Order: sequence, then C-alpha cells, then structure tokens
Amino acid sequence: MAERLTDGADAPGGSIAPSVLLKAFEVLGAFSPGRRVLSLAEIARHSGLPKSTVHRVLAMLVSIGAVEQTAGGYRVGLRMFSLGSLPPEAALREAAMPHLEDLHRVTGQTLHLAVLRDADVVYLEKLPGRRGIATPALIGDRFPANCTAVGKALLAFADEAAMASVTAVPLRRRTAGSLASARQLRRQIDAIRRDGFATDREESAAGVACVAVPVLAGGRAVAAISVAFPAGAGTGQVLINPLRQAARAIAQSPVITRAVGWQSGDNRDTGHL
Repeated sequence: MAERLTDGADAPGGSIAPSVLLKAFEVLGAFSPGRRVLSLAEIARHSGLPKSTVHRVLAMLVSIGAVEQTAGGYRVGLRMFSLGSLPPEAALREAAMPHLEDLHRVTGQTLHLAVLRDADVVYLEKLPGRRGIATPALIGDRFPANCTAVGKALLAFADEAAMASVTAVPLRRRTAGSLASARQLRRQIDAIRRDGFATDREESAAGVACVAVPVLAGGRAVAAISVAFPAGAGTGQVLINPLRQAARAIAQSPVITRAVGWQSGDNRDTGHL
C-alpha cells in the first residue's frame, strides 16, 4: 500500500510525521553539482533514509520523471529541470549572466551571485576563477549570511526583519574569522550602508577573501554579487568599481525592474521578479 501524506494530527504531540513528500525531498537532496549520478546505496547514505524506503521513493520519482535511471545509477530528471526554470530567481540569474561573464573576463577570479533567504544566502551562480582559488560555495548552497560578503551586502539593504532573523540567536560561524557577535555585525552593516560594499576576510573559508556589492531595485537588494580572491593578495579595493558597474548593469535589466513588487510580495506579476 502506498504511504500517504500525514498532517500534524497523526503524530504524537502534534509534530509533523514523516511523509512521502518529505522523503522525496530527502532523496532529491542527496543530489548536488558534485553528485549528479548516484547509486541507491549512495542516495541512502546521503539522505539518511533506509535503502528500502529510498527504493520505494525512487520508484515513485522515476514514474513521474523527477528522477531518471542511468547505467551508473540515478540522476535528477528533466522534469525537475523544467520546474527549476519557474522560480523568479531563475530569471534573475539569466539576466545577470551576461554581466557576470563580462566581470569574469575582467577579474579572472571566482564570482558569486546570491540571494537572501531568512538568515542564509543561497548561491544562484558561481563562475570559477582562472587562478585556482578554491571557494566552498556551490550553486544551491546555503551559508549563514553573516559569514559572507554577499550576505552582509544583502543584509545592509534589506528590511530590519532580515537582520532580526540573523541576530535573534547566537551568530553561526564557519571559521575562527567569522563575526562572533551581533554588535560586530551591526557595526559592519552600518559601514556597508555608508560605503556601498561588503567584505569577507576568511570568514567563510580559510585563505579566501571576498568583496561584494548589492544589486539594488528601489533601494533594496534583490541579489548580491561578489569576487573571491586569495586573502593574502590584498584588500580587493581594485575590484569594487568593476563590481559596481556589473551590479548597475544587472539592475537595469527589465527583469530586475520588476523586482520591487516581487520582494514586497506583490502578486500582480506572479512568476516574475
């Protein structure tokens, strides 16, 4: 018998019981840019689900085209690709790409495009540098906003609720260089609002520094872009003007000019930034 979706009433204490939907997302979450094809055993290991459960969920996902079977195992299916093009962030990424590619040719360094979600940044794009610096963020990854230059650039030009979501609990840290207190973060946010750019010196990864600027629509940040470089290579000051030029060019896209309504929850232009 197929498992059915459950609501909180079925679980002791009113908590949400595991459901087919939740398990399906656990299975899909096992895949990543570095894990595009996985065996059943690998999916079970990365999802934390029993093999028998993974087998049943995979059969369901394969039947609807969300997952495809290959000679080497399983991969995310084309149906997920088509669904992935629907969020407004996909349009934002498409609008930003030509300008990110221009900036990439100028700097030769690793570039990131990110948006803010609660207390995290989510990376929409990453263009690896030609000079070999390794940065930990992959497309789709979530990092604490306070640990990254893109995150701080976004927080500086977001509403107070965004800052509150970060400072309501002790700051999460990724390295010894990560900000340790809300007071330190607020001091940096004030400087970012004044100067228009944010920095990260070994706060998200040892040996890596970043400079970031917001992409502004109506005075609010709809995204942020950054350049990463070796922490020992200087302050990154020379990168600020190229970043600002790229951010302004992205902001002038028709897609981005619709972002004010999207950010404020205006549903009159549903499906667009």
